[in-house]
Amino acid sequence: MTATTTGLRFAPLIRVSTEAQERRGESLRTQQKQIRQHVSMLTGKIPDRCWRYTGQEHATPDQERKLLDRLLQDSNPKVDFFDAVIVVDPSRWSRDNRKSKEGLEILRANERRFFIGTMEIDLYNPQHLLYLGMATEMNEFVALINSEKSIRNRIARAKRGVPSVGGLPYGRTFDRKTEQWGTDEDKKKHIQWAAEQYLKGESMKKIAKALGMHQTYLHRILTERSGDQWEIRFRSKKLNIDETIPIKVPRLLPQKTIEAVRKKARANQTYTHGHTKHKYLLARMIFCGECEKAMYGQKGKYYRHHPKNYKECQNVTYIPAGLIENAVLVHLFKMHGNIDGMTKAIERAIPNVDERRQLVEDKKLLQKQLADVEKERNRIVRCIAKGIITDKDAGREMTELRTREAELTEQIDKITPLVENIPTKKAIRREASLIKRQYRAIFKSTRQLAKMTYEQKRSLVEFAFGGLDPEGRRLGVYVDKTGDTWSYVVRGKLQDVRQGRLPMDLAQAVEVMDLGEALEMFGTEREYEEYLAEEGIKNRRVEG
Repeated sequence: MTATTTGLRFAPLIRVSTEAQERRGESLRTQQKQIRQHVSMLTGKIPDRCWRYTGQEHATPDQERKLLDRLLQDSNPKVDFFDAVIVVDPSRWSRDNRKSKEGLEILRANERRFFIGTMEIDLYNPQHLLYLGMATEMNEFVALINSEKSIRNRIARAKRGVPSVGGLPYGRTFDRKTEQWGTDEDKKKHIQWAAEQYLKGESMKKIAKALGMHQTYLHRILTERSGDQWEIRFRSKKLNIDETIPIKVPRLLPQKTIEAVRKKARANQTYTHGHTKHKYLLARMIFCGECEKAMYGQKGKYYRHHPKNYKECQNVTYIPAGLIENAVLVHLFKMHGNIDGMTKAIERAIPNVDERRQLVEDKKLLQKQLADVEKERNRIVRCIAKGIITDKDAGREMTELRTREAELTEQIDKITPLVENIPTKKAIRREASLIKRQYRAIFKSTRQLAKMTYEQKRSLVEFAFGGLDPEGRRLGVYVDKTGDTWSYVVRGKLQDVRQGRLPMDLAQAVEVMDLGEALEMFGTEREYEEYLAEEGIKNRRVEG
C-alpha cells in the first residue's frame, strides 16, 4: 500500500435491501463488525457522525439511494467529515455500473479515498477501476436476474388470488394457510356508514374525522377499493414489465352505492363545490355552443364567455342570466317537475323502515367508536402517570380525541330522534301508494314552478345535467348568438334535446304552464295586471 492509512477518517457505507432485513438487523450488525475490524487493521478511525450512512436502501439499479447521495454530498471538502469511504464488498457500494462510475468520479474530484475491506481501490489506477467495474457489472447482472425472478413469482401468486405486494386492501382479511379471503366486519360497517352519510350530504372531511381516518384515504376506499376487485400492478422499466393483475376480494359496498358515491364526488368537483357571491342557477352547466367551453357568471346578471376563450371563439360574448335561466327551467320542469320537493315530501310522508333500522345499527357503531375514544383517553392518562409520554405529547393526542369525540357525539345526536319510533312495514304499505300518487300530481303541477326556491331549482338543474351524454360531452345548456337573438340547446339526462330562442315569448311559455303563471314569469307588467283584473285576483307577483 503506497499511502499511509494511519489516523485516516473512514465513512462506512452499510446497506441492506429490505425493511425486514433492517428490522432484524443481523446483516447490519455483521457489516458493522467487519468494518470495525478492517478499520482497526488499517489503523484508522470512524468518527461518530460517519455512522449516519447505515440503513435500509437498495443498491440495485434504478432504486432510491438516499444514503449514498448523502455520503457523496458529505464528501465535499467544505464539509470535511471523512477522508475515505469503506464498504464490506463491492455489492454494498453499487449494483449499477453507471451510478457507480458517477459516485467514484465525485469521490475522485473531492480527493476522497475508497476501500473494499482492507483493500484500497486506487481511483486513478485503470486496473483497479476495471476490477471494480467488472465486479459491479456482475452484481448488476445478478441483481436484475433476482429482481426478475421476484417479480415473476409475485405475478404468479397474484394470478392465484394471493396478495403478493404491500398490505391488504382495507376491510379484507386473508388466511395464508387456506388462501381464502375474508372481511373485517367492523371495518365493513365503518365504510357502509361512511357511504350512507356521504350520500346524505355530510362532508367527506367530517366523516373521516369521525372514523379517525384521513379524508383522502377514505375517499379512495369509497370510490376505488370497496368493490369485489383489487388490482395489483407490477412494473419495472428496467425489465420491461408492466402487468396489472385483478384479484377477486369480498365486497364492502354494493356496486350501485359505489357508483352513487363516485357520481356525487364528481359533482362536488364540478358544480357543487365552493361558495359564490352571486347565485347562478346554471353555474358550471352553461357552455358556448361553438367551442363548448364553460361560461361564467358576472355581476349576478350575465353569463359571459371567458376572455381567454373569447379570443379564440367569438360566438357568444354574453347572455342575460334571467332570460336563459327561466327558459331552461320551463323545459326542465316540463320533463321532471319539482324533483326536490317531490322527493322530500314523499320521504317525509313515507318512513323507510329498513333505513330506520340501519340507523339503529349506525348508532350502535358510533357508540362503540365513542367507547373506543374513552378507552384511548384512559390509556393516555395511564401513560402520563407512568411517565411514558410527556404532557405536551399527551395534550396533542387529547385534542385529537376531543375533536373526534365531538364529531361522534354530533352524529349520535342526529340519529337518536330518528330511531325512537319505528313504524311497521304493514302500517306503511297501507298509505304509501296513495301518498306517492298524490305528491307526484302536486309537484308536477305547473303552479309549482313559481313557488320553487332557488335551492329546489338548483336541485332540479343538477339532477338533469349530472353526467355526460353518449358522445362524452357534459350535459347542460349550449348557447349561440345570431345578430340580436340568442339560441340555445338543452341537453339533459333523458336525452330529450330541447331547443329554443331568446328571449322566450309568452306563446312558448303557455305551451308548458297555465296562462297566469306564464304571464307572471314572461309577460309585461301591463299584461299581467290585466290578467289579474279579469280573474279577480290580487297582485301576487313573485320576485325573481
